[in-house]
Amino acid sequence: MSEKIRVFLIDDDTDFIQANSVFLDSAGFEVLTATSRAEALDKIEEERIDVIVIDLYMGNSDEGFYVVRKIRAGIHSEVPVIMLSSIRENTGCTFKPEEHPDYFPVERYLEKPVSPSALVKSIREVLK
Repeated sequence: MSEKIRVFLIDDDTDFIQANSVFLDSAGFEVLTATSRAEALDKIEEERIDVIVIDLYMGNSDEGFYVVRKIRAGIHSEVPVIMLSSIRENTGCTFKPEEHPDYFPVERYLEKPVSPSALVKSIREVLK
């Protein structure tokens, strides 16, 4: 039996984590979660991870950027990262990671709210 794909879901919104964990599990993924920068960085060092889904803004700052930069500098530097944010909905600003790969070292950027089916599709696409 093959191992399940391990998705590391990092977001300070526990409702988002709870709802998406259930959906990702039902789609056949194994889900690890973290709700803070510290918890995420601890688990990253300890776990086998196949793909990371992370919120850009956790708490009152851009902690997602910090975590992604640490990921890229560490043992999971090649793990695909999908970054999420509701920045456009809240401010009208738009991020285009493909135009700034050094600033946004992620494979995919999704605007919140993101449907669980769109999240699953993106996870499968970045793992190809």
